[in-house]
Amino acid sequence: MDEKVIVSKEDFDLEDMKEHLITLSDMAVVSFVEIVGDADKEGSKKQIEVQRYEGMSLEQLQRVRDETINNFDITDIVIHHRCGNFSVGDNIVGIMVCSKDRQEAFAACRYCIDRIKEVVPFWKKETTEKLGLFR
Repeated sequence: MDEKVIVSKEDFDLEDMKEHLITLSDMAVVSFVEIVGDADKEGSKKQIEVQRYEGMSLEQLQRVRDETINNFDITDIVIHHRCGNFSVGDNIVGIMVCSKDRQEAFAACRYCIDRIKEVVPFWKKETTEKLGLFR
């Protein structure tokens, strides 16, 4: 994994992200993973289709990464956003931030996901299917 901003259908591995990101001077690694949650507790099955505007999404993710680096005292950050069809429990977004300071790492990670939700053109289409319950 050489890229720091990735958009793909492929899943990501946090340990792989960490291995390629962390330096000897880092004392904090903060990660965020957004997953597909269940629709409700009444036996529904939820599917999500994540689509993107191909002409802008990667560029905007890079812009968010640059903003985060410029606004916080962090060593590095990697962002992996997935597109495609996903089921409950599947990863959608992974962010990992490295820093010498844990407060900066936490703040940068939160800023990053909030900015992604605000400015990056991704759309989620949710489909919920009621499952029969056995009695």
